[in-house]
Amino acid sequence: MPVRSQPHSSWAEVYDLAYEQSFGEFYRQLTEATVKVITDRFKPPARVVDFGAGTGRLSIPLADMGFNVTAIEPCEEMLNQLRQKKQQGMLLNDICSTMQDYQGKIEFDMALCVFTVLLYLRDEDSLEKAVKAAYASLKPGGMLLIDIPNKSLFQSYSRKDHRIERTVSVTEQTDDIFIYTEDLKVTQPNGDESSYSDTFPIRYWPAQTVRHLLEKAGFVQDADLSHDFSGAGAYYWLMSKR
Repeated sequence: MPVRSQPHSSWAEVYDLAYEQSFGEFYRQLTEATVKVITDRFKPPARVVDFGAGTGRLSIPLADMGFNVTAIEPCEEMLNQLRQKKQQGMLLNDICSTMQDYQGKIEFDMALCVFTVLLYLRDEDSLEKAVKAAYASLKPGGMLLIDIPNKSLFQSYSRKDHRIERTVSVTEQTDDIFIYTEDLKVTQPNGDESSYSDTFPIRYWPAQTVRHLLEKAGFVQDADLSHDFSGAGAYYWLMSKR
């Protein structure tokens, strides 16, 4: 069953544009660096599960390269954007589910949990279930690439150019819970304007808490790849299922 009222549902149709215009070349470099981690270790048609796949920023290029990809995303509207990008012949399956609720029968070579997916898990029980779901999804020797955002990432910002006027407000509440508010105006090439807004809670997770739950689930760190993603405001760890 689709999960309703998810973050980004109201502006899924312009999500890609908002991030491309906001972060430009760095956004593309981040995607390329993530894909390289995978292609350096696995070759098509290896199986990849992309948790928090969104509109397919990673799932689509990986499927285009010949990987067998399963995109897991709790927002049906975001998945609809992904489906529109899917090309004939791609080995790309999509499932509307949260990471913590995912239960699949396929064993994957690689699992992805990147681009701030952890922020949407607001209690430790959900985080632990998500980590366990990732572990269960992998075959022995499979790998998980996970990012853990630094607290410095939890800040407001604004962007404005000829296509978008974007204001993001991040306000701290209590116990590492923040409220994220998105106000976005998009100008189409024909001059038409559309406005979007969204508000939802997110949570900062200390790296030591995430590491503890990863190790508790059975993961072993294969590599710290944070230096390969400098500027992303997050730790990037490659974990292995032994």
